[in-house]
Amino acid sequence: MSITNKIELLGNQISVIIPVYNEAEVIGTVLQQIIASPELNGAEIIVVDDGSQDASSKIVASFPEIHLMSHPFNRGYGAAICMGSRAATRPYIIWFDSDGQHRIEDLITVAQKLTSGKFEYCIGVRTDDSHQDKKRLLGKWLLKHAVNFALGTNAPDFNSGLRGFQQSILLQYLHLLPKGFGASTLTTMLMIENNHYGVIQPILVRKRVGKSSVKQLRDGMRTLHIILNIVLLFKPLKFFGWTGFFLILLGLGYGYIKSFINGLGFPVFASLLVILGMQSFFFGLIGDQISALRRERLN
Repeated sequence: MSITNKIELLGNQISVIIPVYNEAEVIGTVLQQIIASPELNGAEIIVVDDGSQDASSKIVASFPEIHLMSHPFNRGYGAAICMGSRAATRPYIIWFDSDGQHRIEDLITVAQKLTSGKFEYCIGVRTDDSHQDKKRLLGKWLLKHAVNFALGTNAPDFNSGLRGFQQSILLQYLHLLPKGFGASTLTTMLMIENNHYGVIQPILVRKRVGKSSVKQLRDGMRTLHIILNIVLLFKPLKFFGWTGFFLILLGLGYGYIKSFINGLGFPVFASLLVILGMQSFFFGLIGDQISALRRERLN
C-alpha cells in the first residue's frame, strides 16, 4: 500500500469530536490546522457548540468541511462529547479540545495508534514539560487519589482531553458519563476496570488560549461529586466496607476501654459507632449489588 493510500485510510477511519464553549479566539486556528493536515484528510470533524455566547458557532459554520452541532444553552463538556460521539459514523472516535492546548501531531499519533487495529483505546498522557494550571492542581490531586483508590492501581493521565476509542466500545459507556465535568476521568476508569486493551501516548499540552471556563468553587464541588460517583459505581463495598470496619473497631475499642475504666458498662456512644459501622458495611454490600446490575448492561 502506498503512503498516499495509508494517509487516506487513516482519515477515512476516524471521527474527531471537538466540544466548543466560547472559543472564538482560537477555534478557527484549530480547525484550519486540522484541515491542512494531509494525514487527517477525509476525517470526519464534528464540532459541538455547547451554547457559546461568542462567535464560536459562526466561525465553525464558515468551514464547509466541518459538521457543526449545537446546544441551545450550555449543558456541559460531557453532554457535548456524548452528542458528538453518538453522531460519529467512523469506526474510531477521537476527542480533541478546542482551546489550543493540543498539538495536531499528537492527534495524528493517537489516530495512528487506534487505526493500527491493535488497541481499543488510546489515552494521551501529558509529559512533564506540559503546561499545568496551578489553580487546578489540588483538585486533580484529590481526584487522582480517588481514581487510584477505586481502581486499586495507578491510572494514567485520567482526565486528558485528547483520547480515542473504538466507536463500538465507546458507545457502550456514553450513558454512564456525566453531562458536565468528569467524562474524561470516567472513561479512563471504564477502560481499565473493564479490561479493554489500550495504550497510553505521551503528548505535549500547551497553555490554553483565552480564559478557562473552570471556576474553582463550582468545579471543586463537582470534583467531590465525581469522586463520590466513582466510588459508588466502581468500588462501593471497598469504600463503605473499610469505613464500616474502621467504625466497628473504633466503637469496640472505645467501648471496652471506657467500660473497664469507669466500670459502668458499654457506653452508648460506642454502641452507636458499632451500629453505624455495621450499617456502612451492609450499605456497601447493597451498593455493590446495584453497581453490578448497572454495569451488567456493558457486557
